[in-house]
Amino acid sequence: MHSRVPHLAHLLDALACGAALLERDGTIAHVNPRAAALASRPADELIGQSLDDVYPDPETRAFLGAALADMNTPREGEFYIPTPAGDRVPVLASGRAWHDPTAPADAPRTYYAVTLTDITPLKQTHDDLRNQYRIITEVSNTILDEAQNLKHYSEALELRVRERTADLHEANMDAIYMLAVASESKDEDTGAHVRRLQHYTQALARELGFDQRESEKVGYSAILHDVGKIHVPDHILKKPGPLNDDERRVIQYHTLAGEHILSVKPFFNTARKIARHHHENWDGSGYPDRAAARDIPVEARIVHLADVYDALTTPRVYKHAWDGYSAASVIEESTGKMFDPDVVKAFTSLRARNAWSADAG
Repeated sequence: MHSRVPHLAHLLDALACGAALLERDGTIAHVNPRAAALASRPADELIGQSLDDVYPDPETRAFLGAALADMNTPREGEFYIPTPAGDRVPVLASGRAWHDPTAPADAPRTYYAVTLTDITPLKQTHDDLRNQYRIITEVSNTILDEAQNLKHYSEALELRVRERTADLHEANMDAIYMLAVASESKDEDTGAHVRRLQHYTQALARELGFDQRESEKVGYSAILHDVGKIHVPDHILKKPGPLNDDERRVIQYHTLAGEHILSVKPFFNTARKIARHHHENWDGSGYPDRAAARDIPVEARIVHLADVYDALTTPRVYKHAWDGYSAASVIEESTGKMFDPDVVKAFTSLRARNAWSADAG
């Protein structure tokens, strides 16, 4: 069966991602070649079918029915495409109403337009990384349990316990650093970036009144802020030009991926908050939750400023490095927009005392 919207087919077929137009009753009006490839079926076989024939699962049918009943509410999130072999291809789906401009005024036609981006490689990488990190966590927990048991020995063993605990902390720090470097391995600045970020965030935390232990925790937790970038393909992460909407959604997903990757152990509580929220803006314009002001964890507010400063003062494939004065000016101009005013005040105070960093500029 040919497309039910031949006047639109060439536009949909030209898209670099999967795309489909759905009628309100669930009939598939058109699928482009990329969407058909995701489903492992010819496009002509899908066009004209009802979604109920494609998705036998009652829960999925109910979800799709609700989306079609309320087309005017945009939806975005993970979904799947079923194949004849019984597989489920994971995709990032974005759907919203599309009004056909060629329809007569007295007979308007509205379709549900859906774009589909294959995230199979991201899912596979996520599963592999979770398994690897689970092994690291289990080994770490085993050592922690041993150290805890040693505390019940006599006073003669207390020194040994302290030494083992110190060794464990050093091992944890090494594991954190190695994981951070792995996540930053696509960046030419690899280890230097996370070390600078650790220094900046620890200095800001101290200036904001954190005690030494808590500021150190913020510093080493900041190292893992971009661990979710392991999910981002090189062609997107290193793209020299502007990102399209689908690429932007993929790269923004790294905040959620980073939160999921990190262990559920209390040791990583701060790192999880930072990984999810370090791209939130004070005025609520950031992502992934559009959180604002003090709804954003303070640790993430600190890392956000430090990360932007380091990005501005570090060369990238698409720009030259800014000097510290210019970067600081941009940050101060973004007070109350991107950045927490208190964090900016601490940043300005550190720079005024020449206590920011040796290469702050």
